[in-house]
Amino acid sequence: MSTSSELILRELSEAEFPRAVAAIRGALAEGVAPGMVAGLYSLARPAEIRVLAAGARRKIPSEQPMEPETVFDLASVSKVMATASLAAVLVERGWIGWSTPLEAFFPNASFRGITLRHLLSHTAGFIAWKPFWEELRHAFPERELSAVPVAERQAEMRRRVLAVAPEAAPGARCVYSDVSFLLLGFMLEEVTGMPLDRAVREFVWKPMGLEAAFYRRVTRPVAEARLESVAATEDCPWRGDVLQGQVHDDNTWAMGGYAGHAGAFGTVRDVLQFARQWMTGFVSARVRAEAWTRVCEPAGCERSLGWDTPSGADSSAGRYFPRGSVGHLGFTGTSLWIDPGAGLAVTLLTNRVHPSRENQRIRAFRPRFHDAIREDLGY
Repeated sequence: MSTSSELILRELSEAEFPRAVAAIRGALAEGVAPGMVAGLYSLARPAEIRVLAAGARRKIPSEQPMEPETVFDLASVSKVMATASLAAVLVERGWIGWSTPLEAFFPNASFRGITLRHLLSHTAGFIAWKPFWEELRHAFPERELSAVPVAERQAEMRRRVLAVAPEAAPGARCVYSDVSFLLLGFMLEEVTGMPLDRAVREFVWKPMGLEAAFYRRVTRPVAEARLESVAATEDCPWRGDVLQGQVHDDNTWAMGGYAGHAGAFGTVRDVLQFARQWMTGFVSARVRAEAWTRVCEPAGCERSLGWDTPSGADSSAGRYFPRGSVGHLGFTGTSLWIDPGAGLAVTLLTNRVHPSRENQRIRAFRPRFHDAIREDLGY
């Protein structure tokens, strides 16, 4: 299996990708994000990761520049880069199957009929999200959350998530759900006998050769735990400072820094090395095809097993990533799209939530950026 150390990271000029560079420059001028790093990997050039642009700042008002090695909070890109990939590895090994029931691991919860497939495809019937972080703050009223041992917070979160009953029958509806992926994370911990962050490292990132990807457990207040190499995210009122190197997602931070739905950090090299491994045999062709095929029920669902797919004319992937493409978005302003037919992966990493999550300009920019990339490549 190839490793990222074999890959050359090459910065591209405006002459090579004029439309994409112009799109990024325009986005920075418009305030889409304080900074961004974009890159692509093509099977036609298997030894290279090409960094399209690195612009502006990791943090404001400081002058910390965005660089090709800047680390980003990947947010929900963690769902594919960690949790869904771990599930695929365990299916490959025969430890579980796509139809393995959730209640086999949690028999006392209200999970009848829910399988691994339902969790991965967001068709298990659960609500989209719940502010568990508020409940955890009340659960430990005499201590600041970062001072509570991670194991205690993980156990408390697990207890609360397992008490959430589905609102619909399995397969009856498709609702993008962090709750489903929280449960998926707990299920995979039961299968591996390891905390999720360590299981992902052992079964996914190390074999893939990802050198800089990490979860960072929350053991100190935000102001005491900055990492200057990481692009800053939100100036968070309830956490009391700008997050830089601690996970942005509220629930993941509250439960200790790692979760099934968020928590992974990585560079453009990590994200594209991850995509390269999926395209070139990290799992068998059979498991890859199963993971990347849209689910059949309910009708109209545009999810596969852990992955998103292009969704009509308004897809964030733009006009040129076809129906068979897969990818995922991250709330912090990150994304990955893979076109298997073209042997192409494109990632856009930004910190659009810095200093506030109210900045929504990324929505209009993502399809423009992906269209510009594909036009520069000749589609």
